[in-house]
Amino acid sequence: MDFSLYTKLSPQLSHNSYCCEFDSSSFIDSDFLNYQIVLPQQLQKAVVKRRAEYLAGRFCAKQVLTALNIPCFDIISGPDRAPIWPKNIIGSITHTQGIAMAIACQHTDIAGIGIDLEQLMSAKQELELQKQILHPDEYPLFRRLAGQLSHPLTVIFSAKESIFKALYPSVKQFFGFEAAQLIAFNQQQLQFKITKTLAEQVPQDTYVTVFYQCNKSVVLTECEFTIAAQPLKNTNVGK
Repeated sequence: MDFSLYTKLSPQLSHNSYCCEFDSSSFIDSDFLNYQIVLPQQLQKAVVKRRAEYLAGRFCAKQVLTALNIPCFDIISGPDRAPIWPKNIIGSITHTQGIAMAIACQHTDIAGIGIDLEQLMSAKQELELQKQILHPDEYPLFRRLAGQLSHPLTVIFSAKESIFKALYPSVKQFFGFEAAQLIAFNQQQLQFKITKTLAEQVPQDTYVTVFYQCNKSVVLTECEFTIAAQPLKNTNVGK
């Protein structure tokens, strides 16, 4: 399986990142050996698509770590399935159909990074999945966002996935979509409020900002979490 640089999305976070395209139908088992990436035991009997996506995500992560002068590090998954990055490195990996991306930076004041790629939902899915994804108080603002975007639910779903990844190193446990409520947006950013205390570092009413962008097939969202998270300061934010 070959990888080629994907340039139709440009991450807005200023950290090292890498995005690639791939064709999972061309995957063969020896690709892991060829790219010097470890195939975890739990994926050895997984379907081809799952193994190909895992390989693509780790390939992107390997490019990012090389850019950070860490060329030989195997990112394995912990018992919670979260990637284990090198000491003092914060990062995130995502993949969707035929596209994968990774991003990472040195651990400074950043507590977590989350990125997420999602295929655009169908109109039917956008309608049927609202109750599963939206906080009850989000509906008025969601309708305003729908006036700006063709796939607002896909964007919010992806944003909440990125929030989960960014907060997980601090929270260390699962939390659902209802834990983050959309409270403001503009053409590049969504702002969410955490609706309940998730951890000492993530109390109720913590503000989290997510960058978003769409093309004709996918959504990319990016979230960077610092302990001193502040409200979005932008006079063009919709409320």
